Amino acid sequence: QQSTSSSTSIVAIEAPEATRNQVAIMAINGTTRPRRGLCNHLVLVFSLTLASTTLPSGKCFAHPALPISNARPPKQRFGADNGGAGKGKSTPISGTPFRGISRKVSNDDSAAEVPPSQIESIVANAKSISASLGKKIDLTDKTLRGKYLTAITAGLAVSLAMIPEAVSFSFVAGVNPLVGLWTTVVLGFFAAMFGGRAGIQSSASGACAVVVAALCASHGSGYLAGCAALAGLLQITSGTLGVGKLIRLVPHPVMIGFVNGLSFVMLKAQLGHFKDATGTFLTLLSPEGKATYACALLTMALVKFGIPALQEKVEPARAVPPTLGGVVIVTAIARFFKWPIKTLADAAGAETFRGGLSTLPKIGLPASFWTPFQNAPLETLKIILPYAVTMAAVGSIESLLTLQLLDGIVDDGKRGSTKKEVIGQGIGNLASGLTGGIGGCALIGQSLISAQSGGGVSKLSGMAMSIFLALGIVAFAPLLGQIPVVSLAGVMLLVCQSTFSWGSLRLFGKIPNLDAFIIALVTYVTIKDDLAKAVLIGTITSALGFAWKQSTKISTTFSQTKLTPPSGPTLPNVKTYNINGPLFFGSTQRFSQLFMVKEDPDDIVIDFTQSRVYDHSALEAINNLADRYGSMGKRVYLRRLSSNCAKMLAKVHKGGLPPYEVIEVSSTDPVYDVAEDA
Repeated sequence: QQSTSSSTSIVAIEAPEATRNQVAIMAINGTTRPRRGLCNHLVLVFSLTLASTTLPSGKCFAHPALPISNARPPKQRFGADNGGAGKGKSTPISGTPFRGISRKVSNDDSAAEVPPSQIESIVANAKSISASLGKKIDLTDKTLRGKYLTAITAGLAVSLAMIPEAVSFSFVAGVNPLVGLWTTVVLGFFAAMFGGRAGIQSSASGACAVVVAALCASHGSGYLAGCAALAGLLQITSGTLGVGKLIRLVPHPVMIGFVNGLSFVMLKAQLGHFKDATGTFLTLLSPEGKATYACALLTMALVKFGIPALQEKVEPARAVPPTLGGVVIVTAIARFFKWPIKTLADAAGAETFRGGLSTLPKIGLPASFWTPFQNAPLETLKIILPYAVTMAAVGSIESLLTLQLLDGIVDDGKRGSTKKEVIGQGIGNLASGLTGGIGGCALIGQSLISAQSGGGVSKLSGMAMSIFLALGIVAFAPLLGQIPVVSLAGVMLLVCQSTFSWGSLRLFGKIPNLDAFIIALVTYVTIKDDLAKAVLIGTITSALGFAWKQSTKISTTFSQTKLTPPSGPTLPNVKTYNINGPLFFGSTQRFSQLFMVKEDPDDIVIDFTQSRVYDHSALEAINNLADRYGSMGKRVYLRRLSSNCAKMLAKVHKGGLPPYEVIEVSSTDPVYDVAEDA
């Protein structure tokens, strides 16, 4: 489409003349609310970036030499790597060797591997990001008993992995570990029930805990519950409005940087379990050091090699997830040999694992928050609102990226609902706040454990995790307290290894420098600050980089043409400017420099056949150029502009006869209309 206005929230994009009838129209927002200034420019740039993935010409708009794919890759393309999973088998973390994220463009073994483009679909590449998860999970079992048993056992495995994370994040937020555990129970249950995809596991998270730590330090732990409840309400509102759809604008390099940075964050959290009270790493010379490292290595060996090998030979063993079996075996060995290692009870305190109904959370906001809220509601809201907004944003982004990742890993032919996922997280955080919790979001590490354990078959896996964890806290707390912390840390170390995109290391030097820089930038910001900032910075950097590239592509060629304007006689040999490239806010200055106003004859033609007019800045540039010619008594003829664009251009002109005339209106161009959700 050749024109747009500040009151239109849709950008219609057309390929060059060779593919004129192949048009991709992106509905960025289904409303007609005016978008002006920077917002309009960002919507345009994001739309251009997204459109480059959907042009059906088979070439990337930003990288024309690289083919793109918007659909899920053919199964046989991954068949050799996956090795095929037998029916009824759970998939261990070990899987097959990591293949990286480069993909072959031919089935021929001799075909060269081509690095993927910046804007390849996140879903289509999710398998390669976490390829070390190994064999695909067979989801064709129609027996409800087998389906639900798989989901329940996966929930049991994840419930154990949730404990050290919830305890650690409780310390980060500055609250009792029991608060973090019950937050995981309540949030995990409701987020799984109302969420957008089976297999996602939610809990108190480090990203959210870091956000609210300052609030807890300044106003007490009671304010965290109010903050979590308010964040939940914000997420429910944003999910209802469909804000979650914007996650599709996250470029592929940002996704790679996200998983790489997150793997470092998880690794950093696990290393603390291998340190003594002084903060130094345990040595192999001490009994504690020997037991600690042996426990972690034994767990990793069992999960990665031992139990998967046993499952290949013993049919009943396939019902037990490798992570669950590894933790149980190592715990029994540690207890039998009385290894001097730290247990969960040692880390969280004996009070946390005392068990009984007295540990159940109380329903309602804590009095330390409710009393000041009743006395001064506006002042209290001003205190928690900034933290709640940040927490809602961080939680939504991490949850949606986890959903995108599992969409590709769990090959069940279904796509998760971003709207339901944000609403589900909001309901979970609201319920968590109303039970005195600290809130959280989906955890990618535990979600990957759920996926490799078969939890992607049903939402029951997330609810089962919460139920098992609640039963463990109430009825089996003393037994849970005896689990070695480093045994669970060993499981998380394997998750860190499988989360990191090792193939991204081979991309440097093969992809554009900007994409490589974005991967490194997002990874650094994720480690240094938080996920929300990293994704926002990475997306804006990618969009601005794309806009800069497109702003340099506008050019012109000269020709002579015979012109028969409607308002005058036929003009032979009229000088024609044939514009090539997009015309938008980033290219308007260069566009104005293409013309020689003083040297040109009295009549010229500007042909937009190979160009597109995208925004209000482009309309202003055309109008100003026509005014420059008009001030010298010259006439401009605009060719191949749509009637819609001509009407908008007439509105931009400030009265009087315009110094231009629109000729040969393009009938094949799309008309600007606001797209509506189906």
